[in-house]
Amino acid sequence: MGFSPFILISLFYAVVGIRVVVQIVQRRREIFDTTFTPFDRSMVDQAAFFILVPVSVALHELGHAVTIWALGGQVVDFGFYGFAGYVSFYPDQFAPAERILIAAAGSIVNLILILIALALVFFRKPPMRAAYNELLLQFAFISGINAFIFYPVLDVVSNFNGDWRQMYDGGVPALSIAIGIIHIAIIAGGWWFSHNPRMKARTATLTDVPPGYERGMLGGIQPSKLDLTTLSPAERTLREAAERVAGGWDTRVETGVQRFNGGSAVTLSWRRGRLQHVVAARTFPNGTTDLIAIPNAGSGSPGASPAPRQLHRWPSTPSADDLTMGLRMAMESIDREG
Repeated sequence: MGFSPFILISLFYAVVGIRVVVQIVQRRREIFDTTFTPFDRSMVDQAAFFILVPVSVALHELGHAVTIWALGGQVVDFGFYGFAGYVSFYPDQFAPAERILIAAAGSIVNLILILIALALVFFRKPPMRAAYNELLLQFAFISGINAFIFYPVLDVVSNFNGDWRQMYDGGVPALSIAIGIIHIAIIAGGWWFSHNPRMKARTATLTDVPPGYERGMLGGIQPSKLDLTTLSPAERTLREAAERVAGGWDTRVETGVQRFNGGSAVTLSWRRGRLQHVVAARTFPNGTTDLIAIPNAGSGSPGASPAPRQLHRWPSTPSADDLTMGLRMAMESIDREG
C-alpha cells in the first residue's frame, strides 16, 4: 500500500495515541483515584479510543490469522494501522463455509472482548473505581460500533472485499442468514443497553455521573431527559424554575431533569468562555431540596473541577419562585468566581 490518505490518517492516529499514553502515564494517579473529575473522564474516554481500540483491532486480526492456521492455511500478508488492519491468505485453500468462518473470526474476537469488558463492569464485586468502569464501558461501545456498524456499512458503500461482504456473500446462504440474525441481535442488544432506563441509571452510578446527567453513548456526560408526562409535582417545580432561569440567562443554558435512587434533580449547564459550569437542585421524597454548584465542570483542564458543593438546603420543597431565585443567584455567584 502506497503513501495514501489512509496512511496519513493512521500516522495521525498514532501520534495522538502516543500523546494520550504519555498524559495517562504522567497523571495516572489522579485519573484513577477515587475522585473522578471531568478531566479524568475526558482522558479515560480518549484512552479507550486511542489505546484499547488499537489493541482490539490487533486481536481482531489475530483472530483471522489463528483461524487460518487452525484450518491448515497460510497467512501471506498482514497489516496493522491502529484503527484498522488486514490479514491476507489464499482463498482457494478453503471451502466457502471456511472462508466465511475466517471472515467472522475477527468480529467474534471483538464480541468476546466486549462481553469481558461489560462483565468486569457489572459483575465484579466490589465494583471497580469509576475511571476503570468508564474506560471499559467506553471501549465496549466504541469497539461494538466499530465492529458491528461502521465496518459493515463501509463494506456496503465501498468496493472493499471486507469481512462483512465475505460473510454475507460467501456462497453459503444458510450460514450468512444465521450470521445476519446474530448481527441484528447484537445491534439490538446494544441499542437496548444504551436506552434502557435501569441500565442507564446503573452505568451512571458505576461511572460517577452527577445527578441530572447521563453518559453519552460515545462517552462524556449530557443532561438527561424524562418523559414530561410522567413528572411528579416536585419535578414539575424543578423544571419550571430551571426553564425560567435558562430563559433569562445571557448565554445558552442546557437543562435536564433526572430521577435517581431516592429523589429527582434538575441541572443547568452553561459555558462562560472555555469553562462549563453546572448548578443542580436535588429534591428527596421528604421534600428536602439541596442546591448544588459544580464550577468548571468539563473544563478539560486537570484539577480545574472541584467537587460539587452544597450551597443551600430547603427543609421542604421550595416554590417555583424561591427555587428560581436560588438557581439564579447560584449561577451568578459562579460567574463572579470566574
